[in-house]
Amino acid sequence: MSRWRKCDTCRKVRPTEEFEGAATTCQVCLTAPVRKKAAPVTRTTTTSRAPAAAPAPAGPRQPLLGAVGSGDLEVRERRAKRKAYDALAESHPEEFALLLRDARAAEGLRPKASDAPPEHGAEVSAEVTAPSPAGVPASEM
Repeated sequence: MSRWRKCDTCRKVRPTEEFEGAATTCQVCLTAPVRKKAAPVTRTTTTSRAPAAAPAPAGPRQPLLGAVGSGDLEVRERRAKRKAYDALAESHPEEFALLLRDARAAEGLRPKASDAPPEHGAEVSAEVTAPSPAGVPASEM
């Protein structure tokens, strides 16, 4: 016969010495004090109503803060900034091109052919020459 049995009360596997004959409950569970069931918890809640909001004043309706654009505030701010940059680029193309070229250089980006400020009366050539490697004159290439 097996030397281990499972108690029906505590569900633990215990040696057969802890059981009384053919009993299915161990001695530990039979001699343990009986626990009282906890009383149900009663919770009282009081609800208070906030005073009713005053009606909106009569007159023309003001737009809601978030209803003007779509997207969150940061997206709308970036969109407004981009529109301002575009307007600046159209109104002062030479200054904007110089500022953009300097900003790209500060970020370590190579200047674009379109970043050069347009010269008055000069046409942009379609031929773009590749930059020569550092330290090698163009005549030796």
